[in-house]
Amino acid sequence: MANVGLQLWTIRDECDRDLEGTLLRVGELGYDGVELFQLHGHDAGQVRAWLDAAGLVALGRHAPLEALESEPAQLAAELGTLGADRLALSWVDPDSIDRPRELVARIEAVAHALRDAGLRFGFHNHWAELRALDDGRTFLDLLRELPAELLWLELDLGWIWQAGADPAEQLDRTAGRCPVVHVKDYRSREDRDDVPIGDGVVGYEGLVPAAVAAGAEWLVVEEDEVGPDPFGAVERSLRAVRRMLAT
Repeated sequence: MANVGLQLWTIRDECDRDLEGTLLRVGELGYDGVELFQLHGHDAGQVRAWLDAAGLVALGRHAPLEALESEPAQLAAELGTLGADRLALSWVDPDSIDRPRELVARIEAVAHALRDAGLRFGFHNHWAELRALDDGRTFLDLLRELPAELLWLELDLGWIWQAGADPAEQLDRTAGRCPVVHVKDYRSREDRDDVPIGDGVVGYEGLVPAAVAAGAEWLVVEEDEVGPDPFGAVERSLRAVRRMLAT
């Protein structure tokens, strides 16, 4: 059965204020691990000790393209201390997708450098990667042309849905190379008002088992604007995903 993780961007303010206490709380809620996007001013050894104390694993980390290009050795050392080897490109400027081949070349170069450093490199999508390019394909289609052993795809099912695409179809087309999948729910496409998993209309009752069937080892809860009760929201998401995994 897939593990359930939390992307710490969801509770970024809490992490900034008290990373140790936040990790303990996430562990107490019952999450299996967390996906980091920074270390909030702490060194990797300290963060690893806090993760261990909370009963959590670091399932991976996000980083921007510029850091991936300029700091591969530093990121590899950090992840080694954290006990992880998965590193994902967190976001690309939608305008850069207008020059798709140039961007793919940069991503491929990073992938080779990180593989040489012993890391498994992935790409996390937003909405722009699903829009049609001049030849009718999408940027996600171009990334699928890269070898699976070079690049895994961290499908964000919520953003895929927001783009008007079919998350189940994208999972099917990415089966075997999406070990980490983001689950994010929305009340509507119009307002992009994200809500805890199961409270929206994306349809995770069907998508959670579809993600597992596609090879997801981790289902990662993410909510961009978590509201006034962040821990209540992420606990609600966790319970919903566990229930969906059990059915």
